[in-house]
Amino acid sequence: MKSYLGLALLAGLFPGVALSDSPPLDTYQELVRFRSDHQGGDRSFSLDTRQFLGQLVDDPTAFYDELSDAPRITNEVWWNLYTDSLGPDHDASVRGALGALAWHAGLTKARPGVEVTVDHAATVAYGGREVAANALKAGVDADIFLQAADMNGTMKTVAAGYAVALQILRDQMSFYPPSEYGRRAIKPDVLDRYMAERNPDRISDIDAHYLADLLRYEISRHGASTDQDARHALPAGYRVARVAAAYADRRGYFAAPCSGDGPSRGQPMNQADMEFHQPLCFIAATDRAVQSWYRREMRSETAALRSRGHEASSPLMHLIGTVLVLVDFVSFIEVIEEVVASDLVSTGLMEEADAEFAAERANQLTCRIAR
Repeated sequence: MKSYLGLALLAGLFPGVALSDSPPLDTYQELVRFRSDHQGGDRSFSLDTRQFLGQLVDDPTAFYDELSDAPRITNEVWWNLYTDSLGPDHDASVRGALGALAWHAGLTKARPGVEVTVDHAATVAYGGREVAANALKAGVDADIFLQAADMNGTMKTVAAGYAVALQILRDQMSFYPPSEYGRRAIKPDVLDRYMAERNPDRISDIDAHYLADLLRYEISRHGASTDQDARHALPAGYRVARVAAAYADRRGYFAAPCSGDGPSRGQPMNQADMEFHQPLCFIAATDRAVQSWYRREMRSETAALRSRGHEASSPLMHLIGTVLVLVDFVSFIEVIEEVVASDLVSTGLMEEADAEFAAERANQLTCRIAR
């Protein structure tokens, strides 16, 4: 099977933390498989991102939208068959299915006490309630969050990339026994050196490239880890964006973007209203909205690095070039479904001919964006 992401890129693992009701990947996988079985690949992989989101929310372009009260997807002829297959409790099955869709489509938020548990200790450790909420949803420990910031100065999108990569490494070290480290290319010494460093110029190119490649591997899978504990993690591209948002919140604002747990008056409500450097009320914004903001910030930081003479081969530009391309992709349903379909084929749960439809449209999309 042709697979732009499945073959050309590098899956990681991450046990989820501090999140409430984050749905396991296999619920989403089962939905993709079920839809393919009942509709065929040509129909089940026919909706583009905007059309797909329109089945779940009233305005796919809105930054702060909630799931529709009556999502259009629940009117599909296969929907009740699918939810009935999940278990005897119909209401719980519907909630679980919609939750899985929202999670993987980037439609969840980071509101304290709703999506994320934020206590006083976390507020202190991360340097603010909103900061903690975004960092905790991304699953990044406070010591890593602070160290990555110290090592990368004002480059919040770069710092976020390294923070998530370091956390992936730490969680791999916790998940696997040391006897597995060599076979799985898990390098504890990289984490130890980075966390102990006080001078960013002393971080070796080898360590920096290792962390960038680790992050690339994780983002390319869009959370499609085969390890049970990892299925509760927010997809890595959204994790990076959430950490960058936490860094932005940590620096503060002249005018607070949030009023309580919602956006302040005058906040941009969708992409058309957004000025280039305008922040969002990140805790109330969807993961998709935060990712959209992140892409703009990443491009700005990339331009700044180039103006300072950083070459494409430098570790910073390697990380930006790797992450920027993939973070551009993570919000596209076409890419998510190609990854899931590829996994289903590899486990014998989907016919290769059906998965080809997902692969082909992902190829067309990613090649068009890459240009």
